[in-house]
Amino acid sequence: MPPVKLLIIDDEEDYASALVERLNLRRFDAAAVYNAKDALAAVETHRPGVILLDLFMPGMEAKDMIKTLKDAIPDVEIIIVSGHADPALDIIKSAFDYIIKPIEINDLIEKVNMAVSKQKGAV
Repeated sequence: MPPVKLLIIDDEEDYASALVERLNLRRFDAAAVYNAKDALAAVETHRPGVILLDLFMPGMEAKDMIKTLKDAIPDVEIIIVSGHADPALDIIKSAFDYIIKPIEINDLIEKVNMAVSKQKGAV
């Protein structure tokens, strides 16, 4: 079975890079981009199954970014990542799930695996 492709979209470069390393060590195929413009290009080249999206990204509102990402890859699952505990409800409804920073890697992996199961129709 090929590794799950993840795209991390987060303007905190050190954080996103460290998360990519941690996920790749656990046999995921993770990549990161640090702004909205690069995210749109990376979706086309990386073709992720799951996207970890920072809730507050410069350059595009999260709700608009989710719509754009879903338009590009309709079956992609998006997990919102944020340091803020209370995101707008309509944004949560448009994503698969929500996780608060700092992320516990095992919790994240569980959410990613649930997202992949949903894609396969198991959830």
